[in-house]
Amino acid sequence: MHGWGHFSLRLTIRQNIEQILEQGPTSAQELASALLLTRQEVEDHLVHLQRSLKRRLVMEPACCLGCGYVFDRRSRLDAPGRWPQCRGQRIDGPWFRVKGE
Repeated sequence: MHGWGHFSLRLTIRQNIEQILEQGPTSAQELASALLLTRQEVEDHLVHLQRSLKRRLVMEPACCLGCGYVFDRRSRLDAPGRWPQCRGQRIDGPWFRVKGE
C-alpha cells in the first residue's frame, strides 16, 4: 500500500483519486481501500475521470497470475474476472496513473 497520507475533505472524490494517481500506478482496489469506497464505485469514478482527463489517464493492463497473459487489448476499466485460456481467476491489476500535462 502506498503512503498517500491524508486526503483533503475539501476535494471531491474524483479530485482525491486524481491526486493519488499522479503519484504513480494504483489499482482500483487500492483506491477503494484508501478512500473507503467499493471497487465498483472507484471504477465508476475512473470512467468519468477518463473523459475529463482525456489522454492523461493511463491504464496499465491486468495480467493473469496463472499463466502470465497480459490483457493489453482490453479497453474496459474494470478488472477481468478470469482468463478463459488457462481458467485462471487470479488476475492482478489493472493499474491506473495520471501522467503530467
